[in-house]
Amino acid sequence: MNETGTARTPYLLCAVVGLGGLFFGVTGPLLSNFIPPMVRQVVGEERTLIGLVLALDNVIMFLLVPWSGGLSDRLRTRGTGRLPLVLSGLVLAAVGMAVLPSSPALGLAGLIGAMVVLYSGMNIMRAPFQALVADLVPSRFRSLGTASVTFQMCVGAIVFLMLGLKLGMRPAFLIAAATVLGIAVTFLLSLREPRERQGDNAEAEENTFRALFGALGAAVGGTLPGIRGIFLMALLLQVTFQSFASWYVLHGTERFGGTPEDMTLGFIAWAVGGVIGALPAGFIGVRIGRRNAILLGLALMAATFVVADRVSTPKAATILLALASVFWTLPSVNAYPLFIEPAPKEKRGILAALFVLCLALGGVADPLNGAIFDLQGSYRSLFLLLAVYTACAFVAVLFVPRGAGEVGTGTS
Repeated sequence: MNETGTARTPYLLCAVVGLGGLFFGVTGPLLSNFIPPMVRQVVGEERTLIGLVLALDNVIMFLLVPWSGGLSDRLRTRGTGRLPLVLSGLVLAAVGMAVLPSSPALGLAGLIGAMVVLYSGMNIMRAPFQALVADLVPSRFRSLGTASVTFQMCVGAIVFLMLGLKLGMRPAFLIAAATVLGIAVTFLLSLREPRERQGDNAEAEENTFRALFGALGAAVGGTLPGIRGIFLMALLLQVTFQSFASWYVLHGTERFGGTPEDMTLGFIAWAVGGVIGALPAGFIGVRIGRRNAILLGLALMAATFVVADRVSTPKAATILLALASVFWTLPSVNAYPLFIEPAPKEKRGILAALFVLCLALGGVADPLNGAIFDLQGSYRSLFLLLAVYTACAFVAVLFVPRGAGEVGTGTS
């Protein structure tokens, strides 16, 4: 497919690629809801030990994401492609989802073993999948591809949270495992990676962590045009979301006097906003450009958070959270296409790993948030903090040169 204005929009390809988002929507909410009680069931009220076990996900992520991203680059330059890594991760994750509900019967070792299998599968496929999106979807339509990923992720989160509540843990995990296997089969049958002459590709970096630090140097040093600003924006965007996720229940119960269960409506509203906004955000990015779409979304988000700070009812706050999430999809959907556009094909895997790890750092502001709330003796300023983080992300994007990371500007 060419990159001209007459190119046909690859709707089917975007829909299939979006199944990667469905995978994370299927697995993430179930794990967040059910794993902490499972760990407590096994170890009792040993809170330090519970925290150590729950940290396993982050440890595996920081070990496997750069390794698999770098390996996918090497496999691509050798003609094997990234898809085998993605498929192996999906199959491993499906096995982990299937055995996890039964693992507490085998004690702590059984539970940790199941978690290692599951988290290994999830993190092996993260960076190769992100790089595969850039490999398969033409530059002009990458915002639509990532929009499909975000849309299906939000839909999967809503559906499987409801399944978990209605059917219980074991049936929901088994259905999730079958769904993940179905995604793997669909990828296997539907996706065809481009096969290029070996001479078309530079040699990928053999040392994974040297490649990761090289990618980090490119991002921080601005070696690739626009990548530093969008890297910082992505981090601040994730800080904004993580701050909301970490503190909204405490903020809402203090401010509105409801129960923690009442505040879950805010999280549901955010997921619904993601469903509503994801696909339009992709079309808007294609239409007005990635940088403009990101700036528009961040400005509207910041304004919405300021308004949310002034409302007096939880219902109004919930509606505004859904609206903020709709606007959140604009930077969320268009950030990765802008980030990855300047990357050489043989470096996409390691740069995708850097992007994934950047998003994993979203909780770094939680200690700062806690200190601010301590100084104030209240959680009342949460929405103003979210507005400040969003405004900082807006400023970061202003340092992305106009035209950098837009359609057709990359090395491909």
